[in-house]
Amino acid sequence: MQLSLPFETADIRKEPHKDAPAIHLPYVRKSPHRRMTEGLPVGTQARFIQAALVAADWGRPLNTFLTIRWGSLFSDNNVNPLRVFPTAERIRHLVELLRKWLVRNGAPPFYIWARENADSADEHWHMAFHLPKKRRRDLVDYVINLTGEPVGRRKSEKATEGEFSRGACGSWQLAGDTHPERKGVYLAAYLGKGEPSQRLFRGQIIDNDKKPFRGRSYGGSFNDGKYDIAQGQIEGTASRDDRFFIANGLKRMAGATRQKKAVGSPNRLLSFSPNPAVPQHRR
Repeated sequence: MQLSLPFETADIRKEPHKDAPAIHLPYVRKSPHRRMTEGLPVGTQARFIQAALVAADWGRPLNTFLTIRWGSLFSDNNVNPLRVFPTAERIRHLVELLRKWLVRNGAPPFYIWARENADSADEHWHMAFHLPKKRRRDLVDYVINLTGEPVGRRKSEKATEGEFSRGACGSWQLAGDTHPERKGVYLAAYLGKGEPSQRLFRGQIIDNDKKPFRGRSYGGSFNDGKYDIAQGQIEGTASRDDRFFIANGLKRMAGATRQKKAVGSPNRLLSFSPNPAVPQHRR
């Protein structure tokens, strides 16, 4: 004779508990949808230029330009430790290492960076920062260590202006500003080219006059149309952590200087150079 406890039910006694259907709780956190952005927010290029002017005013202009192309870097080295990081986290990891390296080598952590995804280069990353010229050789060695790709030479392509080193597969490239009189402004403007040169206003497409460097086809004053090139889709929001960033130190200094009042003034931003010729930076 089988005895049953007073609080035991017949259902539990007849069916094993492991066979009972799972109860789906209504309070389940769903993953957010992935967001794709087409360009930088309006005003980003002006902010980049403002940061460059502030760095120059402190005697530390943005004079060095680093480019890393993820596709070629990982296709050649499938065990590269950077592969395991999502792109945004990968960039944060590299920036933190580079920032500490700059400080150790007597350079301030003044930098700006932006992600791009244009043409056949696939997604790549640009970073502009200040570095004394005598430290270039040390920087090359450090980039080799970070990427795992040794130095190489161009076989057929002509070297871009200011290039002083590149990877064997072209996955990374380092260049210096050949026009110090420009105070890093054109370098900053190039990083900000992902901002749309036209924008929607009250249902109509108008020229984006908040973007100082635009080609003439979009109402600007430069013959070179590279400042009007769309920079492609980037997965993630257009926040600083996903598509672009300005060093916190530069942002704090910009807020304490007179440059802040002149962000939207193209005349102030362009008055530094008597020659409007645009240098050919790499894409």
